[in-house]
Amino acid sequence: MPELLAPGCATLSGPVKAWFEAEFPGGPTPAQALAWPRIAAGEHLLLVAPTGTGKTLAGFLAIMDGLYRRHAEGTLSPGLRCVYVSPLRSLGYDVERNLSGPIEAIRAALGLAASPIRVGVRTGDTSAYERQKLRKKPPHLLITTPESLSILLSQKSWQTAWETVEHLIVDEIHALAPGKRGADLMVSLERLADRSRVDPTRIGLSATCRPAEVVARFLVGPTRDVAVEEAPAVGGPQLDVESLMKPGEAAHRGLSYRRLLRRLHADINANRTTVVFANTRAFAEKLTHDLRARVEGGEAAVAAHHSALDADRRRAVEAELKAGTLRAVLTSTSLELGVDIGTADLSAMVGLPGSASRCLQRVGRAGHRPGVTSRGLILAATPEEIAGGAVTASAARAGRVEPIRPVGGPLDVLCQQLIGMAAADEWGVDEAFALVKKAAPMADLSRQDFDDCLSFLAGDLAAPAGAWEPEPGAEPRWTSPRLWRARGRFGVRNARVSRWLRGNIGTITAEESARVVVDGVPLGTLEGAYAERLQAGDRFLLDGRSLEFRRLDGLTVHARPSAGGEAELPRWTSDKQSISAELAVDLARLRDEAAGVLAAGGPEALADHFAAVEGLNVAAAEVLAGWFAAQEQLSEVPRLGGVLVESWPTAEGITYAFHAPLPRNACEAVGRAVAARLGRGMKRDIGLEVADLGWSIRIAEGDAPRLEDIPALLSPDGFEADVLDGLDRGELLARRFRHVAGTALMVLRNPEGGRMKVGGLLWVSRRLYPLVLAACPAHPLLKETRREVLDGLLDARTARSWLETRPGVKLRALDGPSPFAASWAAGDGAEPLRFEPPGEALRRLHRRVTSGGTQG
Repeated sequence: MPELLAPGCATLSGPVKAWFEAEFPGGPTPAQALAWPRIAAGEHLLLVAPTGTGKTLAGFLAIMDGLYRRHAEGTLSPGLRCVYVSPLRSLGYDVERNLSGPIEAIRAALGLAASPIRVGVRTGDTSAYERQKLRKKPPHLLITTPESLSILLSQKSWQTAWETVEHLIVDEIHALAPGKRGADLMVSLERLADRSRVDPTRIGLSATCRPAEVVARFLVGPTRDVAVEEAPAVGGPQLDVESLMKPGEAAHRGLSYRRLLRRLHADINANRTTVVFANTRAFAEKLTHDLRARVEGGEAAVAAHHSALDADRRRAVEAELKAGTLRAVLTSTSLELGVDIGTADLSAMVGLPGSASRCLQRVGRAGHRPGVTSRGLILAATPEEIAGGAVTASAARAGRVEPIRPVGGPLDVLCQQLIGMAAADEWGVDEAFALVKKAAPMADLSRQDFDDCLSFLAGDLAAPAGAWEPEPGAEPRWTSPRLWRARGRFGVRNARVSRWLRGNIGTITAEESARVVVDGVPLGTLEGAYAERLQAGDRFLLDGRSLEFRRLDGLTVHARPSAGGEAELPRWTSDKQSISAELAVDLARLRDEAAGVLAAGGPEALADHFAAVEGLNVAAAEVLAGWFAAQEQLSEVPRLGGVLVESWPTAEGITYAFHAPLPRNACEAVGRAVAARLGRGMKRDIGLEVADLGWSIRIAEGDAPRLEDIPALLSPDGFEADVLDGLDRGELLARRFRHVAGTALMVLRNPEGGRMKVGGLLWVSRRLYPLVLAACPAHPLLKETRREVLDGLLDARTARSWLETRPGVKLRALDGPSPFAASWAAGDGAEPLRFEPPGEALRRLHRRVTSGGTQG
């Protein structure tokens, strides 16, 4: 290790060292001791350290120490020195609060009227007045989000501010690396570095990050050297799985919910603060409302926290958490990342977190202090959740974090970034291509794809006739040029395009929102489509409060507190959850092992096995053993190395359920390929329903496949083409094109001239998508849509790997769905895939009606 890399506090000096030693007499944590020397030496660094080990100070304190040294020398000038990027606005404000302590203490120790180091926060919640102040006088330390950073980089008035930046900190980098948001941020960091006088030192912070080398490369790009430091974990979390069902019971939603309330009430009374993760915003709202009626203190003791709540309300909840005045907070996902919850003793998860990584993040919210064991609890309402909870808890205790797979070369992100670059300055095409490829997600970007995106933005690709923007008064076409291009250079077409960019920046896809105002105070948002269905007097829940709808003005819902009556839950369509590919394999192995134990010793032996091997308590083990015994009695437990296909008759025809060791997104990939292969042969429409570890296909009429036909349906040959065919027969590609087109600014999610009618963007899926497909089949946004669906929404790679094992097929004809299939093969949520010609469908319907429904 170089001589500069001194251990512990030896790296710090002067007032920073004095403050730290007074505040933390036990010395630095391992994470801090590893990070400070690297940062002081100017090395790019990925720091991986368990939650609650002081990563914020590990990232910032060596940087602050350098600034205070310059102040002592009289060389500290105004201007940006460090940009900190957080994936959550709430985390950014939490970091600001954590930095204010040492800054104020050091100011007082130095006897200064004002601190020589300034900290500023720029997010979507920052007021126009504060934004102007930041622009006129940038702070030394800027706390921001990926979207706000992208906006600042596109503004000419901020370009000189980046010249003095020396450090870039990316917090919770594991949450950004797998998606387009991370790819977008990495291009932004390259643009910032291009404007700086030096190549800023990059610091990535993460609690759950595997493989570290991949994430480190994601942080710095393909050419820079980077150090990886991993702080040792001291013990694992205390994590239990409990059942809300009792042995011998059938799943009953109402009964389980009443038991859930009683259990959470007891936990809240037994702990200082309990954090409850409910997976969806709607369920978090319901739990908040119902627990307030049980917990002493009501609204003052129990709070909700999720992204649909107003920023001021979220920050108030965070301040109450830090002060220790809340007994419980109910959240969906917004508190998973590093917000400081210093008094939380327990993290309760209602349902499955989906991955070992997410489980550890959630459990880490409790005991978020060095030397304190984090305690977590998974509360399962069904046997499926008990089994999923068992494998999740086992993986989390062992630290088996899922590997991160960064997204590669998203073309819609590239389009948005090119517009952002052009909005700030004119660029040479070769120069822009070279810069973009410095970002790790764009390292393999081809020149052809880059040029195609630039051609699209410059209006040089074939434009579909009739693709006009549907809003009255909107002049430009959806495909009108956003950029000009001439003599090897490009720039933004006009100031209006720059305004479009600022109003539509980012990669987060969300439905249109309506703001909720109660007694003149903003409370949060509802989805616009939901808000427009409300009638005067309707009651709904928000912030755990029952509200009565009064009227809708534009996209503002005016409501008032409701004194009584049943309130319904709002609908947020973005709430979804599934398990990881690794947990799907673990769950399949659990099933395989359980089948062997069940065959050898019966249900009692299986219950003992679940208690001894999976760590379940007696009640949960007996519930799970009973579920397996019922599956074996009515069908059989799926085994590794094969695929169990169950069939049963329905009123519409026949349903086939395929059991496979795959997560939901991989099951959907195989399910669509199977549906395409069946549908083309039968020329009949098919209903597809997918879940974790299985999918079902509903065939309305026609010849059912025989056992000997099924292996061909599961062949890896031509798999990707058949997945795309299955996609084309449904709605997913068209729906996803809407989001891709919005990210690339082909369409505007937030039109400048005013709001679009609710559902207006559906025009993109229903009309623009087929128009673009017909006019320009090789359009880069169509290519990106297919890539995103195959490798993002679906996991075609994992699906193909499984198909290549050539799993053996076993077909079981049943009278109805088996216990394993019953939870997801009901048919109510099946997506229709169209294979039957419309004329034939009408003739068949006529035959059926005239024959009394007896003909197929």
